[in-house]
Amino acid sequence: MSNANESEFHELEPLEELHELEPLPESAPAAAGAGVGAAAVSSAPASAAAAAGGGEQTPLMIQKAGLALTFAALLPWLVPEGFELVRMGAKVVILLGGWFLYCGIEHASGGKTPLDALGKAHKLALPSLGYLLMLVGVFLTLLAKPFDEKGGLPWQGMIEASALAVGVIAWCQVHGYVRTGKFNPMIALVLPMYGLAALINVVVALGLDVPGLAKALAILGSLGVAGAGAFGGYTMFLGIKAAKAHGEAMKRAAVEARAQERRRKRGEA
Repeated sequence: MSNANESEFHELEPLEELHELEPLPESAPAAAGAGVGAAAVSSAPASAAAAAGGGEQTPLMIQKAGLALTFAALLPWLVPEGFELVRMGAKVVILLGGWFLYCGIEHASGGKTPLDALGKAHKLALPSLGYLLMLVGVFLTLLAKPFDEKGGLPWQGMIEASALAVGVIAWCQVHGYVRTGKFNPMIALVLPMYGLAALINVVVALGLDVPGLAKALAILGSLGVAGAGAFGGYTMFLGIKAAKAHGEAMKRAAVEARAQERRRKRGEA
């Protein structure tokens, strides 16, 4: 019996020798924990950037709203008397001021313009002249005869001209953002106000007893200004929403990074 067992044992293949495992370096757990923490921290900008993706388009959308307001405000939308010479001249002065402002932005960002000599005289010369010309254009409307035969205040012409100035400034400010990275959204807050005024003026223009062409221009211009204001307001809403989502994403990423750091410290202990 014992001989049979011994013969069976000899037929079995011998086991391979086990080699001792090399000890892990002491820095391995710390490095692993640091890697996890770094991954959590690095995910913060990515998640925040994804949340704020819509906010990147906000300035460009405001620029489109400003351009739409500029074209619509060239029409006699608030003073339904057609293309009156003095008021149209005032709008030309405002557009000239916008060109000075545009040249100032180009000069400040290293571009070449026909007004570089003024830009070299002082860095604020071109934008200051631009804003001054726009202001002069708005007040030039005071020289126009009142639309009201009773000689009422020419506030309608001033508002109409200021709408053009706001559209030009909004476009130029976003152009400055594209060229220099600096953006001031304050002018965009005014766009919805003109949109509301134009929407009311559509109803008013429908009831006016004026020639057909003047009424058509007033209605068309008012619709254009109202559309530009509505688009500007919607853009500001999207911008605020994107900024809120960006802040919440940053907060979540920071909480996750702290949690990962606490888990890493507990692992080291």
